[in-house]
Amino acid sequence: MSDSQTSTSSDRAACPKCGHKRAGGTPACPRCGLQFALWRPSMADPRGQLTPAGQELWQQAEANWQDLNRHEAFAKYCLQANLLPAAGRCYRDRLDRFPDDAMAIKMQAEILAKATLGLLVQKRQPAEPVTRSKWFWVIILAAMALAIAAAFVWGPGRMRARTASPTINVPLPQ
Repeated sequence: MSDSQTSTSSDRAACPKCGHKRAGGTPACPRCGLQFALWRPSMADPRGQLTPAGQELWQQAEANWQDLNRHEAFAKYCLQANLLPAAGRCYRDRLDRFPDDAMAIKMQAEILAKATLGLLVQKRQPAEPVTRSKWFWVIILAAMALAIAAAFVWGPGRMRARTASPTINVPLPQ
């Protein structure tokens, strides 16, 4: 069997989305619900795979499993490299093999918390300033039109009619 056939058969033995062992003939993954018939390799999330640096950190964490600092370094790297899905998958795979592993449970919860926090604290674009709104300018122009109309109606002509100004007779030179 060639290497390409081996990798293809091993890829089919696990869910391409979550990595869960795939039972023969099932149409969907029991863990994540992926419909295998609808899956295309182009749909794969690149964040689901560790980079070489991430793989090295994961191997160090596995080699020193009880060393919390190794796990935190791995989680920190994955957070900074936007690889939290891959980190969660590593801990989920570990939990598949060792369901009662306290460190895997703790770190999977931490990865999930970081991913959730990342969703909640996504950068929000600042609200558009009021002066950029078309309605702001419509209101300003309407107010100016009203002010001009009011000036014509109650302007200086009307004020002169109400107040009688004294007439001054100035003799003109002859």
